[in-house]
Amino acid sequence: MAISSYPPAVPKRTVVTLTSGTSWTVPAGVTNITATLTGGGGGGQSNSGVGANYYVFHNGIGGQIVTSSLATTPGAAITYAIGAAGTGGVFTGAGGAGGTTTFTGATSAAGGAGGNYYGAGSAGVQGRSAGNFGTGATNAGSSANGGAGGAGSIEIEYWSN
Repeated sequence: MAISSYPPAVPKRTVVTLTSGTSWTVPAGVTNITATLTGGGGGGQSNSGVGANYYVFHNGIGGQIVTSSLATTPGAAITYAIGAAGTGGVFTGAGGAGGTTTFTGATSAAGGAGGNYYGAGSAGVQGRSAGNFGTGATNAGSSANGGAGGAGSIEIEYWSN
C-alpha cells in the first residue's frame, strides 16, 4: 500500500468586482458566494454666488452597502443591475439621487440621495459624493456645478479548489 505525501488541495479565495453588465455566471464547483452590493452615490448640489454671498453646497450621500450570503448552482447565470451615479446639480440645483444596485437572490442596495439646497451663507466647498468634486465653472468663477456621485458596484467572493 502506497502512502501519498501530497497535501490536500487548499481552497482558493476569488473576488470579482462587477461595475457593468447584467449577468454573472457561477463558476464550476462554486455552491456558495458572498455578494456585497453598493448603491450609486448621490450627486452634489451646485452653488451660486453674487459678490460675497454664496449659497452653500451640500454633498450627495453615498449609496447603501449590503452584504448577502447566497447558495448557488454552478453554471447558473445570475442577473444584476449596477446603480447609476447621481448627476451633479447645475446652478443652485440639487444633485440627483444614485441608482439602486440589485443582484438576484440578494438584498438590494439603495442609491444615496443627492445634495440639496441649504441657503445663503459663507463660501462653501464644492459639492462632492464618493470622492467626486464639482469642477464646471458656470458664472465667472462665482458658481460651480456639483460633482456627480460614484456609480454602484457588486463584489462577489467565493472559495474553490
